[in-house]
Amino acid sequence: MNVAFAAHNFDRREGTGGYVVEILTRVARHHDVTLYAAAARAPVPEGVRFVHVPALRGSAYATILSFPRAFAAVRRRHDILHAQGWVTDVADVATAHIVLAAWRRAARLAGVRTPTGERLFGRFVASREARFFAKGARAIIAPSRKAGREIGECYGRTDGVQVIPHGFPNPGDSADRTKARRRFGLDPQAFVALYVGDGRKGLAPAIEALDTARNAHLLVVGRSPFESFRHLAERLGVAGRVHWPTNVQSVGEAYAAADVLVHATIYDTFGLTVAEAMAAGLPVIVSREAGVAELINHGVNGWIVERPDGPTVAAAMDTLAADPGQRRALGEAARVVAADWSWDRAAADTMAVYEAVRG
Repeated sequence: MNVAFAAHNFDRREGTGGYVVEILTRVARHHDVTLYAAAARAPVPEGVRFVHVPALRGSAYATILSFPRAFAAVRRRHDILHAQGWVTDVADVATAHIVLAAWRRAARLAGVRTPTGERLFGRFVASREARFFAKGARAIIAPSRKAGREIGECYGRTDGVQVIPHGFPNPGDSADRTKARRRFGLDPQAFVALYVGDGRKGLAPAIEALDTARNAHLLVVGRSPFESFRHLAERLGVAGRVHWPTNVQSVGEAYAAADVLVHATIYDTFGLTVAEAMAAGLPVIVSREAGVAELINHGVNGWIVERPDGPTVAAAMDTLAADPGQRRALGEAARVVAADWSWDRAAADTMAVYEAVRG
């Protein structure tokens, strides 16, 4: 089968790009694969044909808006075109990494200020995404039942939607905790919660939790602008317990340094950060707004909070801080989940969708 992937980026460092790296690499073991992308920051597997899509760069929305037309100019015929969200108007299979209308609703309800590009163009892109998911894609892969429901609620599409959770990394040995703590300048005896990723999704409640969980520290790792969150920490008087390392080469060190991951997100179709932490054996505190929560049994292999707010997160942090044995049990059980929901499994299920679409 001749399979094409269309994505803005081929890059392990970001959610959608990392998904493409994992799935494409496995599909290429069985099929002839072409990658269409505006940038490839990860090695393209041997035998995979790479076609550069001349989309505009410089900002996320410049790429989002220019990619479909740029892709149309270089696109060739394939048995299956697997689109990563709205990157074209017609595709055989599309993965819904975000349901933009649902994200915009969640951000509005949470009072999250979105970037300028999203404020200017978000409604337009959501309308194009709606048209694409409703009629342009023959089959849609949703990474969670939550995402599948949102596609139905926001875009009216219920048929041809297949839920395939994103994969978890292979459970491996953790980095050395003592060295990791030293690397980040953390007290060896402190209880440390970790936040990884886009601050807009759930960093505020993690910082607000420190106002109640007074013995906890927070380690923050990510590439998004954090200035407003620094101000929040200062205003609450907890800035001395929030750590903002720079030039983090391996997030694995952060997982090793922490006692728990806090991901009380206001919105995620899945939550690859949570998957990575669980594979590393790190207990996770996650809200139900993350699709990955569907794979978590509260109190057994993770900790689910009903509301993504400071007091709720603080209560979870205090509970786990007081019980190292429970944290250890949660981490061990999390590794079992990671082993069961592997990228190999996700790729096999994805290729089954290809076969069904092709008929």
